Amino acid sequence: MLYYMKELKKKNWIDWIKIIVAIDIAGVGIGLILGFDMHVFAHVFGFVTQIFFGVLYVIVAILIFKRIFPQELAQEEHIEAKKMDKDIADTTHAVKKGAKKIAQKVVAVTEKAHLKIDNLLDKGEEFIYKRKQEAQDEITKIMKH
Repeated sequence: MLYYMKELKKKNWIDWIKIIVAIDIAGVGIGLILGFDMHVFAHVFGFVTQIFFGVLYVIVAILIFKRIFPQELAQEEHIEAKKMDKDIADTTHAVKKGAKKIAQKVVAVTEKAHLKIDNLLDKGEEFIYKRKQEAQDEITKIMKH
């Protein structure tokens, strides 16, 4: 067990994605046996993770088909393997780029929300301060008369 923990620490982000997809696929397999929908991670964030895992499942299926139906000549198989490696690299780059765009949009939306909440709190504070001042002025008037 300790060996596996040390190995997990050495994994990069693409290996972690592979691990997560493998766990989810195993959950789906167990769910099929038991008659349940047992996605482990695909339903975590609703439709966003469903789309993400759907794309990853299609990529896994394509890679499996490419390995099952190899080219007739070893030379062509080697070329196909290099093409698959390039496809994987391109896909990872696209996923990384998409994730970066989503993160930037989340930051922008969070910043806007933060500013709106801050402005709302400022207005509330100003409102309360004015009401407190009005109450003090009214008490002062009552005390003088």
